[in-house]
Amino acid sequence: MLSASCHCGAVVIEVHEQPERLIDCNCSICRRYSALWGHLTRAQATIQCDPDAQSSYLCNDRVIKFFHCNSCGCVTHYDSVDAGPDQPLAINFRMFSVKEIEALEIRYFDGADTWTVIDK
Repeated sequence: MLSASCHCGAVVIEVHEQPERLIDCNCSICRRYSALWGHLTRAQATIQCDPDAQSSYLCNDRVIKFFHCNSCGCVTHYDSVDAGPDQPLAINFRMFSVKEIEALEIRYFDGADTWTVIDK
């Protein structure tokens, strides 16, 4: 299991299985966040924090909530508005140490224009 947190430690992320790859998306919000997204199931990851430790932002089509720490501002994950046990959970792997993620493949996703994976 890997454990990480936002900068101040108010939001703790536990990942029970590493994703096969990370996604670097260039859509209008992801490029600003500079996140590396790992897509997991709810059985593979856990977010722990006090209920008032995080806020969310509904982006564009209002179907995805991006969560950030209310204290340090780190973007920790995103979730579907209709989140349920079968919905995937996207974790920002920038919260983990470089050593823990350096061996993972990074795929580039063109969320700005073509909505396809770009191999560089």
